[in-house]
Formats: sequence, C-alpha cells, structure tokens
Amino acid sequence: MQKIRPARVGAVLTGLFLVTALLATAPSASAITAGQRDEVHTNVGVIRFTTSEGRFRCSGTLISPTVVLTAGHCTGDDGAHPATNVYVSFDTDLPGDPLAANISAAERAARATHYITGTAHPDPGWTGKLGISKQHDQGVVVLDAPATTKWPAISPAPLLPVGTLDANQGALKRETFTLVGYGVEIGDKKAQVVITERRSTTSFLKNVQTEVVVFQINDRDSKAGGGSCFGDSGGGAFLGPYVIGDASYVNSLTCNATGSYQRVDTAYSRAFLNQFI
Repeated sequence: MQKIRPARVGAVLTGLFLVTALLATAPSASAITAGQRDEVHTNVGVIRFTTSEGRFRCSGTLISPTVVLTAGHCTGDDGAHPATNVYVSFDTDLPGDPLAANISAAERAARATHYITGTAHPDPGWTGKLGISKQHDQGVVVLDAPATTKWPAISPAPLLPVGTLDANQGALKRETFTLVGYGVEIGDKKAQVVITERRSTTSFLKNVQTEVVVFQINDRDSKAGGGSCFGDSGGGAFLGPYVIGDASYVNSLTCNATGSYQRVDTAYSRAFLNQFI
C-alpha cells in the first residue's frame, strides 16, 4: 500500500515543482493516468505546504467558500502536527512556489498573487499511517479569505450524501466516476515529469470499504480513462457534481493497479468536516 504521495517542492529556475517521490518498475503511468487538461472542475486546486519532511504539494477540492478538502497526509504529519506555510491556488496551470529559495522579493510577491493562504487541519484520528480500517486520511485547509476573492466564478463542490456508497454499491459499479488532480508522470527510464496543469480522467468503481472507495487504474480500459497517481494526493473523486472522497493511496509504485479515496459519505467523516463547513 503506497500513499498517493504529495509531490516534493523543489527550487528550480522555471519555478515549477520538482517531484522526488520514489517510483519503481516499468511502464508509463501518469498523474491522472491517460487524463486530459481540466477546465471544468475549477473547484479542484493545488495546495503548497510544509511538514517536518519538507515542502510538498497536493490537490484539494473546495467544499465551502473557505474550506478545501484534502488528504490527512497533506495537512500534517499526524492529527496533532498540522502542516505550515499553506497556500492554495485554483489556477488551471500550476503556479510557482511562492516560498521557493533563491527568488527575488518581486518574484515571490508575483507568485503569491496566484494563491490564498490558509490553515491546515488534519483529522484528529490521522496517525500518519495508512491502514485498511480507521486510517482517517482526511483533512481540510481553511482559507484566510473566500476563494471567490481571487476566482470569482468558483463554486464549492457538494459532498456526497451520507451512506450513498454503502447503499448503492451494485448500481454504482455501472457508473463512471471522474478523478481530478495535479500530479506527476513517469516517463522514459522512470523519469519523473511534472504535470503543469489540472487534469482529469474517468474510472470505474472496484469496491467500497469501510473508510475508502477503490478504483481500478487502467488507462487501456475502452470505457474509462485511468486513475490517480503521486501528486494527486487529496484530489477529488466525483460522481456527477458530488465529491465522494480525497485521494489517499495506490497499490502500485507505478500507479497501474488500484487507487483508493477516503470517503466523505461516512458518519465519521461528515462529523469531522461539519466542524468547518
């Protein structure tokens, strides 16, 4: 089981984010595998944050004017140690890190205009470790200003009603889900390639577990596009307009097996989220 790792932020001349997630073995896989540029899900943004391990980026979904849903491992080392230096952008194109080293004050200010700062709140039950049950890999960022102050047309995504996935698993296996995020690609010779835009793809439900919903990653499926990968941590899975969860982990270092999302339609999750929305 592998976290859908946040992408480590590096200081480079182009101002893009470098990725140093450990990836292994062969065939091509991509952030949102076989995905395409997404200008529809404008409520999915990119989050820049700092933990004890360094500077990273994740994806997240706006669920109220000032609240962004993301993964617990994006919001803190555990429930008691939240991330710091949190910046959120809903630009379609990936903006540069405003806290990168070796950039001028003017460049720092210019980059900061693409973000709104916020405060990270990991689920108190998030321990920093993934598990099949009670992993609680969920968190939120509370923005310092409504997202509409910079992106006037943005609308929060509604949360899937509680219990939907449990009650309708058979029927939902015939539905197409949309996965959205900013991530990395694995190119030739396992090279890590930064994705410089929001992307989306489609996927089918594999199964519903107590805390997570699992999708099959298959970019050769004639009926769906693919799945999620590293850097897509915290990004949303959608059923129609409803966000159903945040990207948590994949069962392959090359992102070609299954990907799991922490559910928002459980009573536990909703009790946590309702504190903020």
